[in-house]
Amino acid sequence: MKAINKLPVLVLAFLLMLSCKTNTDNKETLVENSDTSTTTSGINMEEYTLPGASIITFGPDNVLFVGDSKSSVIHALSTEATELKDPIPYNVWGVDKKIAEELGIDASDVVVQDMKIHPLSQEAYISVKRGHAPDAKSLIAIVNPKTNDVGFFNVAKAKHSKVNVLGTPKDMQNFWRDIPANTLTITDIDYHKGNLYVSGLSNGEFASTLRVIGYPFNGEQTKVNGIEMFHTVHSQNETRAPIRSMIFQELNGVETLVAAYTCTPLVTFPASQIKENGHMKAKTVAELGYGNVPIDMLVFDAQDFEGNVDKKLLIINKNRSGSLISIKDLAKANKGKGLTHFTQGPEGLPIFPVPLSGVMHIDEQNTMMLTLLRRNIEKGTVDLLSEVKGTYFRLSDFINEYDFVDYEYPEGGDMFKNYHNMARPLEGFPELVRKD
Repeated sequence: MKAINKLPVLVLAFLLMLSCKTNTDNKETLVENSDTSTTTSGINMEEYTLPGASIITFGPDNVLFVGDSKSSVIHALSTEATELKDPIPYNVWGVDKKIAEELGIDASDVVVQDMKIHPLSQEAYISVKRGHAPDAKSLIAIVNPKTNDVGFFNVAKAKHSKVNVLGTPKDMQNFWRDIPANTLTITDIDYHKGNLYVSGLSNGEFASTLRVIGYPFNGEQTKVNGIEMFHTVHSQNETRAPIRSMIFQELNGVETLVAAYTCTPLVTFPASQIKENGHMKAKTVAELGYGNVPIDMLVFDAQDFEGNVDKKLLIINKNRSGSLISIKDLAKANKGKGLTHFTQGPEGLPIFPVPLSGVMHIDEQNTMMLTLLRRNIEKGTVDLLSEVKGTYFRLSDFINEYDFVDYEYPEGGDMFKNYHNMARPLEGFPELVRKD
């Protein structure tokens, strides 16, 4: 209750600006073009495409790292952007349709692969494939929060370096008939203190591995021989299935790699274990719940329900609600022995489920908001939206008592009214602010 009451105090200063700057008109006039070498906007496809772009992340000086799992290559691309200081929310419904229109294809042929927010401009960088063919090229779509316009990253004009990922899986069977093992060569990338940490599969005896690649690329590449962890749902030690999402975080004064696996153990590794030809053995600190694939991890500061600022770990899941964990609780669990028994979870530490189902990718937009790519199950589209940290939902997703025109807030209900009046313009509905 206190958090709801205090939240408008933190953001009320932005509301007048938001009600004026929030753009809800997503219509554009496009010219048809049947030439497959150019888009409907007339851009040269060869200047904008990459063989693949399965994973993206930003690094020092806003360089964009692009992991191409099938080609076993990581690209480093310079970006140019203008700083945006205002917290302008995204309310782009059907962003996949906007991208498709620019590319001259159906929205069903836009394959979303990843999304990150530019640290300076707050622009959304969305990696997509242009079609479902095995050799379909990838592009980086860029969405501007001020205008909601869609453009594309010009690879040819960017300063460009790349490195081949060594020890990739070869002669390994397809998974479920049609999924090549090399699609898991790169499952996540994290830049940390001068190095790229790359999780995925290798050709080693222990298939799950972590590669360390120095940046700027100088030929130095370290490969950990194997990663071992206890899988609480499977009730066994595992060395083949790769890390799906990871992030570095200091826990109890120790630099630690926090990682999540399919089905869904949350584990920790002291960074000191990451050595050439070394063997990493994880501590399983929690089980987030069976039958699930973790997608993204974020660490950020947010208000808790007592109105206090707390550092949070947020994990977005493919088959479950989002998992919100206090870093304090994670540090406490990391001090213990870890889980060594069967459980279907959730177990191991306090895990607060947040209503982020359908979210395909998420990133921190600014100190106030998160940006998410979310599948709209009613319309079948992909939406690019912002949410306020600490709430983890959008008021406009629901129709409830407060939304009836004859509803009157009761005496003492100002905190709800203030919150609703904050959320409505932020979500693109400034005309619904209640003034009575």
